[in-house]
Amino acid sequence: MNYYELLYVVQPHMSEEQLNEFIKAVAERIKNEGGEILKNELWQKRNLAYPIKKFKQGYYILVHYRAPSYTPKRIEEYLRIKEDILRFINVTMLKRDRKKYEKEEDGKPE
Repeated sequence: MNYYELLYVVQPHMSEEQLNEFIKAVAERIKNEGGEILKNELWQKRNLAYPIKKFKQGYYILVHYRAPSYTPKRIEEYLRIKEDILRFINVTMLKRDRKKYEKEEDGKPE
């Protein structure tokens, strides 16, 4: 299994409850595709560098996960059809970032 980093931006008009439900839905989708969530972090509402779909702000969410190689493509397909997503990027995690999770897996604290 490979390590991946997903950063996505959600429309700012969502309530806290809707936002939490959306974050859980994305996490569930990753789990259903054979992945394991390592980190799921909300960065709160931030200003965007430029307007996207007439929005000047958005909620940033960072997810680190471990999954088979076919999972990122399926997650991207899922995010593309969601209207609340402004932007997303899904990349393979850098080795230096991945080491933290590999150590935890081996049972060794940092």
